[in-house]
Amino acid sequence: MNRVEEVAIVGGGPSGAYCAFQLAKEGMHPVIFDHSHPREKPCGGGISPPVIEKFPFVERFRQSGFTFGDFRVISCIDTQVRTKGLENGFSISRLVFDQGILDLAIESGARLIKEKVTEVQTQSNLWIVKTEKSVHSTRVLVGADGVNSLVRRQTVGSISKENLALTYGYFANQLSKYDATIKFLAEIPGYIWVFPGKTYSNIGIGSELRNGNMLKGLLDTFVRLNYPATKILSSYSAMLPSASSPEFFKLPCASDSWILIGDAAGHVDPISGGGILYALWGAQLAAQAISRNDPKSFDTSWRKEFGQILEERCRNKDAFYDPLRSTASILFGLARASYFWPTA
Repeated sequence: MNRVEEVAIVGGGPSGAYCAFQLAKEGMHPVIFDHSHPREKPCGGGISPPVIEKFPFVERFRQSGFTFGDFRVISCIDTQVRTKGLENGFSISRLVFDQGILDLAIESGARLIKEKVTEVQTQSNLWIVKTEKSVHSTRVLVGADGVNSLVRRQTVGSISKENLALTYGYFANQLSKYDATIKFLAEIPGYIWVFPGKTYSNIGIGSELRNGNMLKGLLDTFVRLNYPATKILSSYSAMLPSASSPEFFKLPCASDSWILIGDAAGHVDPISGGGILYALWGAQLAAQAISRNDPKSFDTSWRKEFGQILEERCRNKDAFYDPLRSTASILFGLARASYFWPTA
């Protein structure tokens, strides 16, 4: 433990890797700790128009993904519309997407240590990062280690159960572009998605954690009725942040020597469950704060740029999933907006 790192980032997913990339461009030499990335992540893998508009570099991944045309939106009482509101969005394997961003970071000067972090603690104005094989120290620690973040646990505490959601789904044989679908649920607040892919399709369901025991049954019924010939290749499940109250976003995400970004910060759309936009956005702002030698200022910058959006989405969550209101929105053609699009 002779070397003191400028910045240590726990987690090499999109938020951690993109933060490392931005720091490396500024001449810093961040180190990323991640034993598992890149990997196929259990999520829809959707890259929405807002993500592309805010971060045009993601267009480089389109050729490895599957571009959508029309999108079918089904209300909880089975009213259907076709919309072009999601036009130019695409889905992509998270293995490919995450690898691409991680490659950008490493090529720019970041260093990857493929070891699992087992403990972080403060000592003499430094953070001590312990892995299964080694011990490191750093002046600034970035937690980009997901919904079960070890860094979050050691700073502000784990995300509580009422602010969590669960996804369950299948990787299936390739479907046609005309099968791209979002189906809102009548039984519980949430939705089912069908994202055709280049080599396989992603079919999944998401809702609050308390409804987790209902997800598989609802999804299986939908698949049986709508895609009876579909061949299931594998299944997945995963938790993600899903704020139940705007007060959740009042919790700190930074201090003088640490920052939380992405899922570790809980920066996920409370309605759609989309996290890629805020993972990249938060990573960029975190890198800027660290470059200014003022990590704590990240708390001000993310609240100013997208904190109010997340709070507003949280306040509208119940109304959005109300059966009558969601159906009325579809009937009035509001499905043409990107509002329905999950981005993670």
